[in-house]
Amino acid sequence: MNGAAKDKAGAFAYQGVYRYLLRLIDGIEPGARIKLPSLRVLGRTLDVSVSTVQAAYGLLEAEGRIEPVAKSGYYARGSAVFGPALASPDLLQRVLAGACQSNMEVFSRAAPAPRADALKTVLRFEVELARRYPAGLGSTVQPCGELELRHALAARYTRCLEHHWCADDVYIGSDLLSVLHMTWTAMQLQGAVVVVLVPCAWRILRTLQQAGARVVELALDAQGRVPMQRLEEVLVGRQVRLMVLGASFHAPHGTAIDDADKRAIASLLERHGVWVAEDDTEGDLCFEAALRFRELVSPQRLLIFGSLQHLLGAEAPFAYLLSRHWQGRLQQYCLQRATVAPPWRQKVLARFISGGYDDHLSPQRESLRHQVVAFAAFLRKHLDERLQLAKTEGGACIWARSRYPVDMRNVFEDLRRQRLLIAPGDVFSLQGHCHQHLRLNGCGHSMTQWERCAKALALALEAHAV
Repeated sequence: MNGAAKDKAGAFAYQGVYRYLLRLIDGIEPGARIKLPSLRVLGRTLDVSVSTVQAAYGLLEAEGRIEPVAKSGYYARGSAVFGPALASPDLLQRVLAGACQSNMEVFSRAAPAPRADALKTVLRFEVELARRYPAGLGSTVQPCGELELRHALAARYTRCLEHHWCADDVYIGSDLLSVLHMTWTAMQLQGAVVVVLVPCAWRILRTLQQAGARVVELALDAQGRVPMQRLEEVLVGRQVRLMVLGASFHAPHGTAIDDADKRAIASLLERHGVWVAEDDTEGDLCFEAALRFRELVSPQRLLIFGSLQHLLGAEAPFAYLLSRHWQGRLQQYCLQRATVAPPWRQKVLARFISGGYDDHLSPQRESLRHQVVAFAAFLRKHLDERLQLAKTEGGACIWARSRYPVDMRNVFEDLRRQRLLIAPGDVFSLQGHCHQHLRLNGCGHSMTQWERCAKALALALEAHAV
């Protein structure tokens, strides 16, 4: 029989080759372009005829999955990663998987792109460290994080004798999710009442949910104000254990809470003995100097978590926790995960925090302010009849609300099919407070990309009005 012969399972042989090649293509790194095996080589590998392989390649070419190059062979690009997640019923999984596709224009990210000058500074510190330790750092593992990095972070957050931190109060994790899991595990939040302001970062919401906390969501109003009366009612009526608050502004909404409201919130929480977890992952990206909650809350009731991703991106995925309490539980958690944070990069980051961080922070804020203001002006010009934008006072994102009822999930899916990714509001609330909202990040995109996104978004909002 020839290449159209059936294999032992009863299917045509070329279909087996086709399935094999699909799995091979799906394993390609997003954005990468690789050369596929030649017809003859693949035929020998799979023990089928050249014509059978040719039939499978022909089918993939017709589907647009591969491309032939004259006198060279067949090539494929990585794009179809996380296939099951892209079809998941979980909206968040579809958003995250979509962001991994190489041919997607991503407007959903939370953080700005890393700064090239900051990355160069980190590289310089790496070279200096390599000269200082030509034989490497040895094999000793510090489970809570490299001591040098913990000292640097403690010094950065120390303000005075009453509000000081030391290295023993600092814990380093491989990423923010790991640190949040560690924090809620140490606090033993199963069944405890935790108050958050929504919109709220999905990592915080999901990890609190997984920890078994009873999450109470307080929705910010259109001006970004905290519903103070509702907060007081919750504190009086519920035995609240913890409240999570942004350090200088509230992400992803982007609005800075009024200083008077911050003082009132801090006073209420102190009166009711509520712990405060300050989210400082983007605190330094506030465009104007702002009062921090850690300046108003006693360290005895305060936790701080943060990261350096806003400056360095994936080159510094580590996150950290500052806490004076639950030392035994936190150390136990770190001991069980002692190998996840490379010590070399931690030492480099310690030097960056002590001798380069602030030099890059000011230009980062100014660059972000310029990009965000320009993108907001563009959106108002093209989408003002459809979207109401919140005032952005920090970070890279713009929070928007539809001016009329729409099915925002269908808007998201519509744009995703056009290779445009936005963050629908439902991922920022567990209780449905953000159905009509979305988050957009235009930083790093061209004017042409802005125009394509705005045009597609306008059509989708109109098509899915309810």
